[in-house]
Parts: sequence; C-alpha cells; structure tokens
Amino acid sequence: MIKEVEHILAYQDPNHACNQGSIISLDNGDLLLGYNQERGLVHSDSGQSCIIKSKDNGKTWDESTQKAVWPWTDHVGNWDCAFSQISDGKILMHTRVCSFIKPTALKDNPPQTFGGSSPEKSERLKRQTGYALVKSTDNGETWEEPIPVNTSPISESGFGGYSVGGSGAGHIIELGDGGLLMPLHGSISREFVAQGGELGRTFVLRSDDGGNNWEYWATAAFDGSNALSFVEPGMARLNTGKLICLMRCQVRPGRRFDNMWLVTSNDDGSSWSRPVRTPLWGYPADIIQLNDGRVLAVYGYRKEPWGVRGCISEDGENWLLENEFEIKRGGAAEPDFFQYWHIGYPTVAQCKDGTVVAAYHEYSKGENPIQEMWVTRFKL
Repeated sequence: MIKEVEHILAYQDPNHACNQGSIISLDNGDLLLGYNQERGLVHSDSGQSCIIKSKDNGKTWDESTQKAVWPWTDHVGNWDCAFSQISDGKILMHTRVCSFIKPTALKDNPPQTFGGSSPEKSERLKRQTGYALVKSTDNGETWEEPIPVNTSPISESGFGGYSVGGSGAGHIIELGDGGLLMPLHGSISREFVAQGGELGRTFVLRSDDGGNNWEYWATAAFDGSNALSFVEPGMARLNTGKLICLMRCQVRPGRRFDNMWLVTSNDDGSSWSRPVRTPLWGYPADIIQLNDGRVLAVYGYRKEPWGVRGCISEDGENWLLENEFEIKRGGAAEPDFFQYWHIGYPTVAQCKDGTVVAAYHEYSKGENPIQEMWVTRFKL
C-alpha cells in the first residue's frame, strides 16, 4: 500500500516533552510542523505551541526555524495547537488556553506520576480557561497577538478528553464563500464525566471575518442517550464541497474505546448526517484529500503493537479495513513507565511531488524516555 518509507526524527528536546503535532504544506512549498512543548519532561498539557519547518519535503527539519508561537508565562499556557493556511496566505493557529491556580504549580516542580491524585502535583493545579486564535501573515516568521475565541454555549471548563478542545488534527476549514469553520469538541454541561455528566459532542464554530470573531454554528455529532462521546474531530473539505469528519469515540459505562465514527455535511456545516460507525479502530484522526482525489486518514493505534496507521477511501465516506496500512509500529515506552500509552496523535500533509508526510509523537529509547516529534515520509 505504501512505498519509499522513511522515518525521520523532526525535533527533540532533552529538557521538554514535545507532543501532539499539526503539520501543513504551505503555499511556498515548505512544511510547517506545529507541536506542544511541555514545561518539563512530563506530558501535562500546560506548555506552549511551537513550530519548526522543512524545505525539503520533510527530509530534514531546520532548527533555526524553531520558535514558540505563543510563549508560556508563569500563569498561562497553551496546547493542542492546530494550523491551517487560508487562501489569502495567512496561517491560522488555534489552541487551548490554560491558567494556573497558584504559581507554586510551576516553581516547586514535585515528582509527577501520570494519573496521580496527590494535590501537590502541578498537573492538578491547572485548568482550561478558554480558546484562542493566532495569525501570521509572513509564513510563520512572526505572529500576532492571540484573539480569544467565543465557544458559547459550549462550556470552557471540564477536564480530560471531554472539555472544550480537540487535537492537532482539527484544522480550521475554509469554505467556498470564504467563511471559516473550527472543529472542536466539548459539552454544554460543566459537570465532570466521572460524576455522570454530559458526554462530549463534536461541534463547529464559524467566522466570517477571517477569524477575528467566532460563533457557535452547529453540533456535528451528539448522542442524546449519553452513552457515546464524540470527541477529537478530524475534518476535511473535499473538492465537491462536502465536509467529512472522523471522531474518536468512547462508550459508557466503562469509557471503552470504540471504533471511529463518521459524519458528513453538504451545506457548509450547517447540518450533519447521522453518525455512523466505521470499521477503523484508533484515535484521533487527521484527514486530507490527496492530489489524485482519494481521501487519506491517519490515526494513532494506542494498543499492541502500538504505532500510527492510515487508511485510504475513494470518497471519504466509505472506509474499508482492507485498505488500512501501518505507517509506523511501536513508539510506546516500557509498560512500567508512567504515561506509556500516550503516543501518536498523527497529522498529515501531502507535498507537491506527491510525497505524504505524517507527523506524530513517540517516546525516545533509553533509561529516561521522553516524548519527541517524528515524521514518516512515504508514497502511495
């Protein structure tokens, strides 16, 4: 299914975990890879959104281009960045925003174990407080001040995979009339899922002024029975104008990970089809329409044998397991290492010569594993 496969380390930092990327092909031919840089060695979703570029279709990544788009401060961080370039050349990045309850969350830096409940751990001292959009008019050389994003009536508080947010897969979509859609997930209720609250829905915001102002546009998928959560949407607009969206799904009770589900829209996201279950297991997905018209989805495979997978669809609506293929196997740390399961979150772009580049995070080898950014180049 794929050929000329190359696995390339795009970026690593011995002092900072790097994860959850977002890759796009710029109009000038460069590849731009955005990612989250943590404040330390642990994946805590409280860092800063960064970029690095490649001028040779992902073969090498120029560290002189590495920079923070929106640097963290003592009290504010951002993560889950997603990038897109719209028709006027502007690059848009949207990201979740977190604030800290007290500054000791940053300065004491106690030992951390993922999933721990000890109140002194810094992971427990941050909460999402909103969403923001940042623009660049010079191919990412400089970035304007962040613009707050209105997500009302969707709540901006919560925790885990059910608060307002999503992954780097959720690129902003430019519509035929110039409007912009931002795919997100969240819930109207602020109750925690563990307390029986509302499960996550996938929804879209719309902007008609280039991203300066946003409003709730439509819910793309929601289970009124409160058994299925539809989160972390990967969305694409096909040449026909149809929108397609693959979503991570978990099932209650038990929060079992299910296959990905699909919704589509023929009216610029104003209304959506009934969600249907695909045969693809994994999460989350990113989707692009290839130069030849076919549709490619890439997604994490976060169980044995671990790694990143892809699948080809002729039309973006019909997905067959026989068309699934492995992009990269492995990437998890040893099972006794905290956070061993958090790999993948792949994102994908196609270069002008047809080369496909999938970016993702995995753990380094050795005594002290740390998340780092990798890409796999291949042709179909």
